[in-house]
Formats: sequence, structure tokens, C-alpha cells
Amino acid sequence: MTTIRLELDRSTPEAAVRVLQRLPGVTVRVRRREPRLVVDGRAWPLLLVPGGLRPYGQSSAPILKSLASGGKVGLVVADRLAKHVRRELETAGFAYADGTGAIHIDLPGLLLHVEPERSTAGGGTRRPAGMGVVGVRVAQCLLGDPTRKWSVADLARQAACAAGEAHRIIVRLEGEGFLEASGRAKTLRRYVRDPGALLDWLATVPSARRVRERLDVSLYARDPMALVTKLSARALEADVPYAVTGATGAGALGAPVSTAVPITLVRIAPDVPSLAEAAQLLGVEPVDAGANMVLIRDVGELGLHGRVSSGSVYVAPPVRIWLDMLGEPRGEDAAALFREAVIGW
Repeated sequence: MTTIRLELDRSTPEAAVRVLQRLPGVTVRVRRREPRLVVDGRAWPLLLVPGGLRPYGQSSAPILKSLASGGKVGLVVADRLAKHVRRELETAGFAYADGTGAIHIDLPGLLLHVEPERSTAGGGTRRPAGMGVVGVRVAQCLLGDPTRKWSVADLARQAACAAGEAHRIIVRLEGEGFLEASGRAKTLRRYVRDPGALLDWLATVPSARRVRERLDVSLYARDPMALVTKLSARALEADVPYAVTGATGAGALGAPVSTAVPITLVRIAPDVPSLAEAAQLLGVEPVDAGANMVLIRDVGELGLHGRVSSGSVYVAPPVRIWLDMLGEPRGEDAAALFREAVIGW
């Protein structure tokens, strides 16, 4: 049986060490010596590249490979590496490992390749019990600032919910292994242990992606950005709170992920009496066919809470944009690119 050992120096970031320690069949040791990879007693010097996703794309993979000169094995370690990034690293001859369980090491006499068990669309992640929209909003707030150490009161204020509800969700997520605690009593705080894992899990929560009420509408504009600019002016005049989401929302944040966005998703505040009335106030036409926009009743204010201004347009938070993109046609690939470029884990 092949034995694989990673010997790392003490300057290796703790997050990278945690990712590597979770890999099955791999032993990790941290000591005062040059990093190396040891397979069945044979050793290679190791260049460890820890961090997030953004440096690792088609253009930078060859650069990373050139850094691993002198017989070094280059190993990229991250919380999550998108599938297309993993393929690019393989082509460039780089090894990788991430927090989803993906690993690839290709050496003379050794080929270790494991695909991750969970999917960004939730296909391989355990399906959770039900959670209400307030709980989803709390989880979105946690993911909106994943490095922050939260008290219950701070999280309740940020998520605009009761302290008891915030505490209930914290306890649940802590039990699921997504949150860790520090301090005691009045100094007790929780923080997100693995943002990528929590985001993948949230995508499997039915209420996080369910659309309870929608209305197909049409508004003439030359392209999606012109469409939402026109919509924004009308919403301001009519005092209709909204947030653009999905692929158009991604584009409004400066991260276009598709050459064509046939339908623009717009979340409308739930206190507007009806989507039909919202359409009338916004001057858009309900249609049975040929829609270029969908109005969505934003139950729980999952898109409006924490919305951001991008120029003259209000846009849903990035986590909500990603979740809504998953439900669009060919949305998973576009969502993966948006996640890499904007969310980063």
C-alpha cells in the first residue's frame, strides 16, 4: 500500500494545514525543515502555494509551474478549487488539494486523483432538514463577513432578526460543524470555520433557493444593463424596493459570466401588495411569452437585505446572486465562474 506524507515547515498557514489534514490516506507533519513530499520513502522538494482561487486560472497555471523548478512538486492548496481550475492545473503539471476532498498528484510511479464528494449545486452534500427564510438570511449574513467573530446580539442586528432566532441558527450551524466558538460567557463569539462548505450546504436548503411567487414581464432595452438602469430609475420614482440578482446582478457587479443573459431576475420587496401591482408601478408589461425579466417576491428579504449599490442599480448580496444563478438556464457553470471571481471560496 502506498504511503504518502507531506512534511511542511512551520510557516505554512493553518488553513492550508487543515485542508491537507482532512485528505484520506495522506499524513501531514509540520516541522522545522524544507517542505517535501514523501511517497514510499522517496522524497521530492515541495513548493506549497496556499490561498484562494483568484491566482489560479488558465494564464497563471504555467507561471506557477515555472516556480516549481529544480525538481520541486508544486502543490496548490485552497478551501475550494472550481472544476475548470483543477483541470487547468492538471494540464500545467501542478498538483492540488482542496477542502472539498479534491486531490491530484501525478509523479513517476504515482498517480493520485480524487474528485470531490460534494457539488456546488448540492448534489453530493447531505441534504439538511428544513430551515426558514430567516435562518437563510442569518446564514447569508455570516457568509457576507466570514472572518468576523460574531456575538449573538451582533448577528441578530446584522440579520434584522430576534436574538433568539439568531441563537437558534448559530447552535444549529455549530452542531453541523460549520461554526467554531472562541471565548466564554460574555466574550463568547462564533466564526465560520469553512465558508465554502457552508455555502455548498446552504445551496441544498430548500428555502434558500425556492421561488414562491414570480411574474414574467417585458421592458424594452438594448441589453440587460440598460434594462436594469431603466428599471432602477422607475423603481426610485415609484418607491418600490428591489434588488437585481442572478447573472444580471453578477454583471452589474462587474463580473460578467455569460455572453447572453436572456432573463433578468429582480427581487421585489415582500410588502408590495402584489407582483402585478409592482409591475404596474414599474411600468413593465406582464407577458405569457417573450419575457426578458422576472419579478420575484423576495420572501424573507433574502435579496434586499444587505443589497449593495452598483452605480445607480441596487444589487443583491453576492451569496444571494450565486444561489439564484444556480436556478438559471446553464446556471451552474456561470455560478462557478462568479463564485471564483467575486466570492472567492
